[in-house]
Amino acid sequence: MNIGIDIDGVLVDEDQYIIDCTSKYCFENNIEGFTNPYACEFEKFDWSKERVEDYRNQYFNEYVEDYPARMYASEIIKKLKEEGNNIIIITARHKSYYDAEMQEKIKKWLEKNNIYYDELIFAKVPKLDEVKKYKIDLMIEDSVNTIVQLKDIVKVFCYDARYNRDLKCDNVTRVFSWYDIYSKYKKLKLTQGG
Repeated sequence: MNIGIDIDGVLVDEDQYIIDCTSKYCFENNIEGFTNPYACEFEKFDWSKERVEDYRNQYFNEYVEDYPARMYASEIIKKLKEEGNNIIIITARHKSYYDAEMQEKIKKWLEKNNIYYDELIFAKVPKLDEVKKYKIDLMIEDSVNTIVQLKDIVKVFCYDARYNRDLKCDNVTRVFSWYDIYSKYKKLKLTQGG
């Protein structure tokens, strides 16, 4: 099986990082906080592009380089590989599609967190071309927009987050942790006769 894995929101809890660091940023800059804390990424705020960029200049590198992977992600990915699956990380992280420095930071972060992969793909949202090209059988994703685009061509595990809780559609299974992913993967394999 070719398993596609997103980084932000799946391998790492990006949403909590954004909530924590933007709260601090708002306090330090005496600006209004969340307009919608349940939205995805910077849709939580009524911020200009310049404000988002100022925030990223202060916090994004710390996130990219130091924020830890989710608990048991490395362990479960190793199990999936040992069972004969191909692990393909597909990320559309800010700047990663075109910025070689960001690509190197991502590779170092994956190594630092012991995240195994066979392929690392830097994509544009909604990752449709990459999912088709690499013949992904199962995609682990958190983005509503991406999931809606992918659900008709690939089985999707939706990593639960406050911004995707209203998403309900066929061919999508909600997951809550890396061991939950592994358990639901095992059930999927049984239903497929694997």
